[in-house]
Amino acid sequence: MDYEEINNNQGVNMKSLRVVFYAINGTGLGHITRLNNIAEDAAILCERLGIKPTFEFLTTSDAPSVVSKFITTKLPSKTTIRQLGLPVRSTTAAVKSQIISFMTGARADCIVLDTNPKGSYGEFPFLRDLARTSVFIDREKKSDVIDSSFKKHVKLFDSVIVPESQCAIVSDLFHPNMVYSGKIHSFKPEKSYSRKDSKEFFGASSKTLIYLSSGGGGDPQSESQLMEWINILTNKLPLAKIIVGYGPLYKGTIDYSRDNVIPYTNTNINQFFPGFDFAVSAAGYNTFEELKAARCPGFFYALEKGMDDQLQRIETLSKQQLCGLVDLTQKEQSLNVFLSQLDVIKEQLSKQPYESGSVYAAAQVLKTALSKRDIFIPDFAIDNQVNELIKQRIKSLNNLKAIDAAQGQLCTLKAKA
Repeated sequence: MDYEEINNNQGVNMKSLRVVFYAINGTGLGHITRLNNIAEDAAILCERLGIKPTFEFLTTSDAPSVVSKFITTKLPSKTTIRQLGLPVRSTTAAVKSQIISFMTGARADCIVLDTNPKGSYGEFPFLRDLARTSVFIDREKKSDVIDSSFKKHVKLFDSVIVPESQCAIVSDLFHPNMVYSGKIHSFKPEKSYSRKDSKEFFGASSKTLIYLSSGGGGDPQSESQLMEWINILTNKLPLAKIIVGYGPLYKGTIDYSRDNVIPYTNTNINQFFPGFDFAVSAAGYNTFEELKAARCPGFFYALEKGMDDQLQRIETLSKQQLCGLVDLTQKEQSLNVFLSQLDVIKEQLSKQPYESGSVYAAAQVLKTALSKRDIFIPDFAIDNQVNELIKQRIKSLNNLKAIDAAQGQLCTLKAKA
């Protein structure tokens, strides 16, 4: 059941749980996308538990449209302030005042913040007392950004969720309420197309189908990178169809002139991932994890981001033969190597378990928010609903596999006939 159905089925006697998801972004989509994944699953769990989810987003992201199922309030990002040449000190003071005013009116049971525990403008210590509880999403980051001030701010949160495995580099190994959720992504098998249907959607039933992306599109080099990759892929695989995912932050020119290229500007591209033969993409957290969850082989290159070590992310998986690593000095040659390893990568991906980090993270948000409310729901009741939702998703993923296997056998029989 999705969020629209929840709204239609809510009874007048349901108690409301108010959560504010505060997403800080400028040139990327990581925070807002990850929090949206958690919020959507938290809303599903609320409905199953008889709670009305009153969720809102407060964001500095320049792509607030990523959130489509919740009320979203947009604030200027630091990137926008710089680009407009606004006075930093006075503008920042005005924005901080807006944030505090918003939180005062929200009367939130919980505030959820991602990656930067200080807030966009160092305002979290002022926000802490404006919500009953607080949760920090502490995704893996470069170790040199985890200084004493960073750790001090993490300790202010009631709960910390690490969207990684337990070997990740996190801000505070000794937080008393830290939970490892596993990877968080937005690939939902129950909402995804089969391989055959995905290929048919893009008119590539008998062709190689490639996904090309530069992530959210906010990197200044996105336009030149995408054009270069279109040329490389076209030269190497002239009969293939290339779907170019222009992220919501993309500001460059979109090329509509090529017969073998389809521009795609919606944010729901991941529902087609099972149909792609492989993907070429920057290795931002969300795209990386979505492709892996969909078992789509990825050929990844690293962008330089403030806290995010994309190169380490690629190297970790490529050593396990779960993806390919682009050599930026020899792109064509490294593409040849990747294509020669494609069958091995597909086989290794098929053995990977489906990660349900967004569901586990959603459960932890609910447990934290409910801890200071007059709504008594035992942890085991939440855990039971978590297990049921995960079972349903794994069943949907297995159904997609079964459909693809059956269609593959049918194609083989037709070929022999």
